Amino acid sequence: MEKEYEEIELRKLLSVILKKWWIIVLCLVVGTVATYIITTKYIQPVYEARTSLFIGKEKGDIGSISIGDFQLNSKLITDYREIAKSRLVATEVITNLGLNMPISTFRYNLSISTVKDSRLFTIKVKHANAKVATDVANEIATVLVEKVAQIIDVKNVQVIDEALEPSAPIQSNKRKNIAIAGALSIMVGLLIIFIIQLFDHTMKSEEDVERHLGLTVIGVIPKFKGGER
Repeated sequence: MEKEYEEIELRKLLSVILKKWWIIVLCLVVGTVATYIITTKYIQPVYEARTSLFIGKEKGDIGSISIGDFQLNSKLITDYREIAKSRLVATEVITNLGLNMPISTFRYNLSISTVKDSRLFTIKVKHANAKVATDVANEIATVLVEKVAQIIDVKNVQVIDEALEPSAPIQSNKRKNIAIAGALSIMVGLLIIFIIQLFDHTMKSEEDVERHLGLTVIGVIPKFKGGER
């Protein structure tokens, strides 16, 4: 009996959803259109420029690279990464390029990654302007080479690949945002239907009368259309 009751409730729920399908469609249209407009007009695209640097031997050093040299240079990468993120480098780069950017924003848009088991590391800069991202990445590399020579008194950092101006943004998630908005809109539509059904205490069938009042239905008044009698 309990299983039969659950099947009746499930059929009733599906019937309500099918009758109020327009609510789901309305939420879907509103959600996807709003997301498209917001993503296109109000969310700025983000570009990423990157430059690669290499830690080698100082000019004038002759001979092969020993394991000790490799380990030392691996440790130096950590030092160079922190120097690149320092206020000293940030201030000089911002001044040289005439940027109107606080140091906190500068650091937030800067990331430095190392290539595993190598002496290569990459400087990545994100910005809403592709040219600014490129200029900042290249200027960081230039200033870093100068500061390393001044602070550590070695000249073993060399730029391998200069940053090129990116042609496309990295965060172009328009389709993804619309797909997520569509799924959420459908869920919102279903939620609205469930809430309407939850607060709807009217009786619409003989089963409702028997279930809620415990009375047996002995007759039903048919509904006539128009002037038919």
